[in-house]
Amino acid sequence: MTAATTTDPKLVPSPLASTLTMASLTWKRMLRGRALWVSLAIAMLPIAYAGATGGSRGIAGDEIFLFEILVAAVLAPMFVAASIGEEIEDRTTTYLWSRPVPRWSIVVGKLVCLVPVTAAVAVASWALAAQVAWHAWPALRSCAALVVAVAALSVISAGVATLAPRHGMALTICYVLFFDSPLGVLPATLRELSVTHQVRALSGIWATEIGIQTPLIALALLTLVWGSIAAIRIRKLEA
Repeated sequence: MTAATTTDPKLVPSPLASTLTMASLTWKRMLRGRALWVSLAIAMLPIAYAGATGGSRGIAGDEIFLFEILVAAVLAPMFVAASIGEEIEDRTTTYLWSRPVPRWSIVVGKLVCLVPVTAAVAVASWALAAQVAWHAWPALRSCAALVVAVAALSVISAGVATLAPRHGMALTICYVLFFDSPLGVLPATLRELSVTHQVRALSGIWATEIGIQTPLIALALLTLVWGSIAAIRIRKLEA
């Protein structure tokens, strides 16, 4: 086979095809693994909390929603960071590096597969917890905020995983719990850098934080920064 043949454009998969192939492979691996079942068990915790404390209708919506943000902060790294870190640490990316596919399609493909799954689990947990606590469905705005939270946290997880593949999941969880969350209670200028603060504002549950434009812009910028880190880092990894 000649060099011209191996670089024939007709044989080179498009970026979209590469992304969808990676998404399909990630989906199959997820179904064979234990992460999905573990995520469902974690998602049951807010529901159990609502059942234990909401029988007298004394539980506030913000308490459960904060619990759901914590759940999202665990599920996103568990799915995304662990999956990307596994690809890098197990050197399965070596085969992909030898193929004419864009490296960023690995990260994007995993996000395409894992973000909807993580968001579905988190929103289902929130909806069922609301049913248990108040026998009512949560507002669509709060559900949308949770989906945005999962998307942002997933991109952050991808960025951290490309920086520290072996410990990506643990480091992302620590980042959210010990840096991002505390940052959200600091003075106004600094708290704008907190994903959890912006998600709370976006949810509309807190009466004093009802706007959506600022939270959406802030989350978009934070996601862009971490997405850029993931894209740059994945390009620099050795085969």
